[in-house]
Amino acid sequence: MSTDLPHPDRDLLPPEVTPPGRRDPESVGPYRLIGRIVRDTAGTVMLGVDPGGTMVAVRIVPAEVADATNVRARLTAEVGRLVRGRVVCAAGYRGSDIQAAEPWLATEYAPGRSLATHLVEHGPLRGDVLTALAVGLAEALSAWHALGGAHLGLGPDKVVLSPTGPKVVDLGVASAVGRPIGNPRWAAPEQGGSGPEANGSADVFAWGHLVRFAATGWEPSGVTVTEPDLGDVPDSLAPLVREALLEEPGERPTAQRLLQELTGRSEDDLSATVSGFLSETWTGVTVPEPRRVRRSRVPVSVGATTIVLAAALLTGWLAVDAGEDADDAAGEAEDSTDTTSTDAEGSVAEEPSVPTVTEAPENVDAVMAETIELALEASSFTTFEHHHHNSVGDTTPVHYLQTDEPIPAISRASYLGPTGMGAMALGSDLQEVVNLQVLPGEEMERLHYRDSDTGSEPLEHPREQWEDLVEEIGQVLEMAEPGYQGTGTAPSEYLPPEILGDGDLSERTGHRYTATYVQEGFRDYGPLEATLDFWVDETGYPLRLERRMETEETIAETGETLVFTHLVEFARFDLPVDAQVPTDEEILPEHPGH
Repeated sequence: MSTDLPHPDRDLLPPEVTPPGRRDPESVGPYRLIGRIVRDTAGTVMLGVDPGGTMVAVRIVPAEVADATNVRARLTAEVGRLVRGRVVCAAGYRGSDIQAAEPWLATEYAPGRSLATHLVEHGPLRGDVLTALAVGLAEALSAWHALGGAHLGLGPDKVVLSPTGPKVVDLGVASAVGRPIGNPRWAAPEQGGSGPEANGSADVFAWGHLVRFAATGWEPSGVTVTEPDLGDVPDSLAPLVREALLEEPGERPTAQRLLQELTGRSEDDLSATVSGFLSETWTGVTVPEPRRVRRSRVPVSVGATTIVLAAALLTGWLAVDAGEDADDAAGEAEDSTDTTSTDAEGSVAEEPSVPTVTEAPENVDAVMAETIELALEASSFTTFEHHHHNSVGDTTPVHYLQTDEPIPAISRASYLGPTGMGAMALGSDLQEVVNLQVLPGEEMERLHYRDSDTGSEPLEHPREQWEDLVEEIGQVLEMAEPGYQGTGTAPSEYLPPEILGDGDLSERTGHRYTATYVQEGFRDYGPLEATLDFWVDETGYPLRLERRMETEETIAETGETLVFTHLVEFARFDLPVDAQVPTDEEILPEHPGH
């Protein structure tokens, strides 16, 4: 195989794909991984490229999920269905390794916007395209159910509007891992844990909500009603949608019946009928142009390979044929795209990347994914985190500092206004961890010392604690599914001045995202109603997170309802931070009080 074959570049990605995370693998099996599509309870879906340049979606299941009882066996069964299946409107099978330490499953990569993103950008579907969506979804479900499978995680993020028709993704994943991979608002009543075990009838319920959503833009509330409001769902679809949304699974139509009534055909194999119907009715759906993504702290040189990729992506996300002359392709791409410029010496220079929040702040999934990735990859920052109850100050907050000057270092310390204690990791690989004590005074002077007690517990690594915090926030954002509220000034009612460094951060402007949702499994309280307020600055970095969870418990002293709040103030990213990194001589062998 020629080594000159052009490959897609992970700095030029579809709009709903973000760069790989720090902990994402670079490759699995024969696939090089160039972007992350989604992360959920069943693992991560990556955008991969095979040796010939064809892109695939690769589902990677974490070992802790895969090693649960019967999960690998169920994954093997789902792979068998994918291999046997011939589904027009679903992502087809490309490869797998279920016995790997972290099993992976590769399927066709469907270029296009998700149904959720399409409606945000273009509004509800109308006419033949809406009917074609209903037909395509029914075909995918009918074919999958005929193989003995069920999706059980169907929602608008699992439906891609490709140029050739709708494509359902993640078939069989939820069934295999035994975990929900979709928003519970889209789930059928029987998926709530009581009643009969969920099966393909639950997918029909989701089909009803998806058609209603596509026609109206209305998301389900999570509560099943006897007479759902169908809004602009046309009369030709309304009876089937209403029947699909019935509470009792046995009263809903099968996916096969949906398909037969929508096409007016009754033969067992309707694949050819569906393909013909889509070719006539599926119009006006385009592939979004690729966008250059920012890789924090990673310099990128743009050359012919990236230019060739731009041409391939702009013509439908197709890889350049191995026999094509790369120079000719590069020349054509330079004429048709404007992604590079030439400096005075004639070398190709990269255009500055633009944060997703600037180009498309309403593309919530992409904004959230990029925000989390930027926070993880920042070279310096200062952050204040506080878990408290009804009033600020009733518990101890913590303070993070990271710097790369004079050497890489990160610290995490309790904040007791402004004294405290904690740990600092320092060195090129942050390999050395020492104790620190924040001394009283306006300057927040720090004392660093090693622990001479060899029998003591090892210090928790502050970088690992930081990554855990950021990834927890990412999981909360994914669960809450916040909506975009526009721009404004982020609150700063409790931002201690000692952590700000230089500059006034009281007038921090950014983009606001909010949500009200059910927080599962918080301590021993069970499901709690939660509200989320999240801010992102103009460069894509997080500004502020506040999550409030109200319990049914009351505080004896005041009679107030007990409310838990998680507050995170992100004060500075990729700006100079004085972390008071000690030299080796300044690190004491033990605490001076010993």
